[in-house]
Amino acid sequence: MIRVVLDLLNCLHLLGSALQVIPLPGIPVAIHPLDRGIAVACIDPSVICTVDTDFVVDVLPWGVMQPRDICLWNGELAASDFAGESIVMNDRVIPLPGSPDGICEVFWNTPSAPELAVALFDRGIVVLVEQDGTVSTLLKMPGVKSLSACDADGDGDMDLFAAGCGSGVIFVENRFSHPVTHYVGTIQVGVKRCQAVDMDGDSAVDVAGIACADGGGGWWRNPGDIDALWEFHVLDSSLSGPKDICCRGDSIVIASMFSDVFISFMPGIRLPEGFLCSYIAGEGDVILGHRLGFLIRVRSLNELQTI
Repeated sequence: MIRVVLDLLNCLHLLGSALQVIPLPGIPVAIHPLDRGIAVACIDPSVICTVDTDFVVDVLPWGVMQPRDICLWNGELAASDFAGESIVMNDRVIPLPGSPDGICEVFWNTPSAPELAVALFDRGIVVLVEQDGTVSTLLKMPGVKSLSACDADGDGDMDLFAAGCGSGVIFVENRFSHPVTHYVGTIQVGVKRCQAVDMDGDSAVDVAGIACADGGGGWWRNPGDIDALWEFHVLDSSLSGPKDICCRGDSIVIASMFSDVFISFMPGIRLPEGFLCSYIAGEGDVILGHRLGFLIRVRSLNELQTI
């Protein structure tokens, strides 16, 4: 722990004004963008907080036992409560038949009323939650941990990518509101986090992911024919304990517990181990959550690249 702190202090000293530290009320495990700022899920203690554009932290009065993920659902912030077996929102708690990990908004049955797709890790299923709290099973997937919504086949319907430990990544095609699964690939024993993204600028949605244990991260190219082979491209196979991945175009950040942060667009820039979540803001800022209970914000990529 002492070495981690010394490495971090050295990093802060070297990067100077290009980097800002934002203390939090707990250990950050998930970040999601808001219109003005970000929302952050923390543990030890378990709280949901917001950080505005002036970097003022506000703790929301939510009762969460163990948040795992956060997202916007129909314009409202929602959090998955793993220990509480529920979805927690501002003024309501929606019970679930298992422990939720990754969540995302998806327009599965209609283009006007979004559902919340939820990965129930212990049950090995993905469920859809309706606005009225109705829960239905979408598909079975052992060890499912992460979901990312997209239109990967270009037919105008919202599909899903799902990632799981022991099962890798699958593409869940929305075929007239019925799920049709297509295997994408895996990284060693499985994939814990995935994100839909156009990595190569061909207007087709690809998918990036990180390993459940060692094995780093990479991305799979959309072959056009969703039943064809999804070609895998390694980003970094040496990462130990990758925790989160965030993509914006071909820009990728991977937070890692036991390895330096991987930042695709800043080769040679070292941010030490201990980060649990990551986010790339629209203006190019990089925001990372550290296990010691704070965020690091890299304010200017251009400035950082010249150091």
